[in-house]
Amino acid sequence: MSYIALYRKYRPLTFDGIVGRENITKILKNQIKSGKISHAYLFSGTRGTGKTSAAKVFARAINCLHPVDGEPCNECEVCKNILEGNTTDVVEMDAASNNSVENIRQIRQEVMYATVDVKYRVYIIDEVHMLTISAFNALLKTLEEPPENVVFILATTEQHKIPVTILSRCLRFEFNRLSDEDIVGRLKYVLENEKVDYEEKALNYIAKLADGAMRDALSILERCITEIDGKLMYDDVLQIVGAIDSTIIQNIVDSIYKKDSIEALKNIDIVINKGKDLRQLSSSLAEEFLNILISKENSEEKDRITSIIDRLSKLDNDLKQTSRPSIVFKSAIVELCSSNNLNAITSSIDNNINTSTVNNQEILSLNKKITLLENNIKNLNDKIKELENKKPINTNNLASNINVNLEKQRVETKNNSSYINKNKLENVENIDIEDMTPFSELDDFKRKFIENGKIKLYSALAGATACFNNETFCIITKNSFAYSMLKTEDSIDTIKSILSTYFNINKNVVINYEENNDNTVNKAEKLFKDNNIDYTDID
Repeated sequence: MSYIALYRKYRPLTFDGIVGRENITKILKNQIKSGKISHAYLFSGTRGTGKTSAAKVFARAINCLHPVDGEPCNECEVCKNILEGNTTDVVEMDAASNNSVENIRQIRQEVMYATVDVKYRVYIIDEVHMLTISAFNALLKTLEEPPENVVFILATTEQHKIPVTILSRCLRFEFNRLSDEDIVGRLKYVLENEKVDYEEKALNYIAKLADGAMRDALSILERCITEIDGKLMYDDVLQIVGAIDSTIIQNIVDSIYKKDSIEALKNIDIVINKGKDLRQLSSSLAEEFLNILISKENSEEKDRITSIIDRLSKLDNDLKQTSRPSIVFKSAIVELCSSNNLNAITSSIDNNINTSTVNNQEILSLNKKITLLENNIKNLNDKIKELENKKPINTNNLASNINVNLEKQRVETKNNSSYINKNKLENVENIDIEDMTPFSELDDFKRKFIENGKIKLYSALAGATACFNNETFCIITKNSFAYSMLKTEDSIDTIKSILSTYFNINKNVVINYEENNDNTVNKAEKLFKDNNIDYTDID
């Protein structure tokens, strides 16, 4: 007999063998015992979590000649025929490659005929979300009123792509990601049957890499045990899957924390020389700092770690777009290790310097613009003196008015999260920004996204401001990429959840994009216009 992959060899044959799905299998077994079989089921969830396995067990159980407590016996003629694929009454169809209306019409014709050797004809349609709209429409009527001896089991990884009319006709079950403990337990069972010794740490790491998918865990395990001789060790797994040693990751984290750029770069060179992926390293560092953040209680430490996570999340995006990832990565790590740069971003732990963590990079940029504007004003004052004979101007009033306007701009700039440019908002429908109140808890609001593991959303909100009225909570951003990330339905749902849970705010959330066209020249022109200065003759 040819070799069988582990995930196929150890596919569960009974409901009790399906790991971590006791809440689902209990309902299915009760239906079988009571004889109350629904005509359509929907199994949804991420890859490798037991959807197809549960569907196959269910197909055998409802047709089994000698079921035991809702379980298939797997010994009777019907069970064996289904297991061996020798029956035409249990049909498995991949909707990814059979997604046309003709395929569904064929099913509609088949269901009209009686079954041959089983009680129920079962259609297991995998990746059902891949069906075309026409195919869904063709399936709809059959799904709503099928013959009594027909059962449909639809499986999908993207439930949101299935029409509501189909969803409403199915009994739905959600297959969530499996816990690491459940995966490790199954891996131990497999290794014991395969007579392979193992190190517990190695199985824990495989479970972590699998990210809640049992099939992925078994595939990784299979690769590892085919490349080792003897006991499965943690170091073997690291080498085989190409992972970065946790010791190196911890050394880099400690170096960043201690602002030791030399030591950090040495460890980064080790990673680069081993040919590891720097994006994976960036993600691992962000995850490690997130774990540290959760354990910290000191607000100054939390501020610094939050800023590090923010920079690492931006670094991941930078690495996607560069042809020299090592240079970009090293420069970012040096920046994180630099006391000066970190003080510009947030407060320093070692020196207990209390500085604002909100929009500091933006403030630095605006301060540079203000300095340039001040120099331009000085030069213009000199020009004005030269033009006095040509066009008399009250320079005392001019200088006074300019200084007043300049001070106003400084105040606006320093208001960081409370500052809202009310003249530049776009995409605002029926919202009077003038009457809206700046959101004073913006710092805490952004920090909640880090604490809840929403690092990408936190990065998107980094340069944003917010305001609200009785009905609407408005978020304003100048970054087009951040705007595209924030305006999605999932992002808005997350924002609403954060506002409701931590700030008791239940309002309609609106995301607005503010074009960042403001520059020094425009500010200067505005100052001249406000002070009735004719500058057309000035170079």
